[in-house]
Amino acid sequence: MRVRAPATSANLGPGFDCLGLALDLWNEVEAVPGACRPDPDNLILRAAARVFDELGSANPGFKLRCTNRIPFSRGLGSSAAAIVCGVLLANHCLGAPLSPSDCLRIATELEGHPDNVTPCLSGGVCAAVRTERGEVLYSNVPLALELRAVLFIPEISVTTVHARALLPATVAREDALFNVARSSLLVAALASGRADLLAEATRDRLHQPFRLPMFPAGATLLRNAMDAGALGAFSSGAGPSVLALCDSEPAAEHVRDRLVSSAREQSVAGTAITLELTARGAYVD
Repeated sequence: MRVRAPATSANLGPGFDCLGLALDLWNEVEAVPGACRPDPDNLILRAAARVFDELGSANPGFKLRCTNRIPFSRGLGSSAAAIVCGVLLANHCLGAPLSPSDCLRIATELEGHPDNVTPCLSGGVCAAVRTERGEVLYSNVPLALELRAVLFIPEISVTTVHARALLPATVAREDALFNVARSSLLVAALASGRADLLAEATRDRLHQPFRLPMFPAGATLLRNAMDAGALGAFSSGAGPSVLALCDSEPAAEHVRDRLVSSAREQSVAGTAITLELTARGAYVD
């Protein structure tokens, strides 16, 4: 039994905790039911146990062989991928009694927010909300643009817990309206193919201004990516990785080269890669 789950990038600038996209970079988990030593720190096993508990079924345990291609604590959805793998493995082991919406609900409860687990499960670009009743509602955003994601992944790591602790408890109405407007514009631009709107539509005032100081080179990398021709650029999730959107391979190569040189100028170690977006979500085979 094997499950594959894609990397994801959350927020996309203004869509804090509600927008995300899936990237063509995959973790793989091979699992064999059988007794194993409990590991409370293993998100895959914790997520699987949550499914067995919810369904009132005996947990047979799993022996896992993991191929981890998604960097840990870099803002690329490594925890969401682990949770999704665990949920899908347990559900498959029991004959798939859970619906996709049930899997999404459980994954969101474990992750705490839907912006990574939703595209991880469904693929593509997603807008998702969790209602007061705990229900997760989402929609895939139809893409009228062929986009590539250019990522600079620094060697430093940042936990989501630490990144959230940097955020203020309240925000100014002006800043809230700023993000609401740009989140709406971003979804409309992606669906209508308006690449010219992405530079403005990916701006943010709610989280990046407070998080970027923990990775001082980030602001310069984002600015240089835009100067090099990116359509839009933002912190990937909680960071520290930065992501730039491009609409052609030559443009992506130029932006990637500029990110590499910009990082070198600032003595920042890391890796620059270009990834396709993927319309496919996690699956078991």
